Amino acid sequence: MTGSTCKRCGVCAALAVLLLPFAVAEAHLFHKVFELPDNQLTKDYWVFMQLIEFPHERFDLAAEVYRGDVRVRLKPGGFRKWLKRPIEPGMVYRADYQLKRWDGTLAAEVQRVDRTYGTTLHQQIHEGLEARHAEAVKQAFRQLFFYLIDELSEAIWERLETSAAPLQLYQFFFRYFSVGLEAFLAINHRLDYLVLRTAIEAVERSLGDPSRDVPPSPEMYHQHRTRFRRVLAQTLRVPPSSLFLRERAG
Repeated sequence: MTGSTCKRCGVCAALAVLLLPFAVAEAHLFHKVFELPDNQLTKDYWVFMQLIEFPHERFDLAAEVYRGDVRVRLKPGGFRKWLKRPIEPGMVYRADYQLKRWDGTLAAEVQRVDRTYGTTLHQQIHEGLEARHAEAVKQAFRQLFFYLIDELSEAIWERLETSAAPLQLYQFFFRYFSVGLEAFLAINHRLDYLVLRTAIEAVERSLGDPSRDVPPSPEMYHQHRTRFRRVLAQTLRVPPSSLFLRERAG
């Protein structure tokens, strides 16, 4: 299996996106419906982050969520009470555009990125949880979202000539940015954040508008996603050796 084939397989397993424009699907026991733009990865990530933040600071339980031992939710009406449940697969999108169950975990996704790009994010997260150092954990996850976002941008590029897939994938591209990075960038890197927001909006415009028969612009898309990737990588201090820092020629 070639490197590009492995990468495409990783993208499909990692994106966990649902390319059904107006449909909702049954999800795991903590969510009655699974609607765009969230997927199981963002749901697990959100809970994980709540667990390591004040006032909860449940690093032990966060480690279980990270490994995929359990999924948890905040007890309704309770204060700092978390209900644990066994793992039940969520919904994912695969390369054949079929809806399938996903039994992945945050840890498995981080380790896949480590294998693909030579990073050490899993080690950083594990050590941060052991030391109860929330910022170290959050820093590693910010880099994780850089790689996931860029994989999504490549998936959009590969489907740019299709009718609906680019705009649907863009919803997850933007969701990963808003969930994983936006608050941190807006507070700590305001000028870079404004540049990134401008670039990400330009990316959306370059995808065209099927309702008005406006086609995508491959040249503009490539230009704006390259700018977005470069600024984001510099801001997050992604290692220059990362494969994502190489310019792709279409």
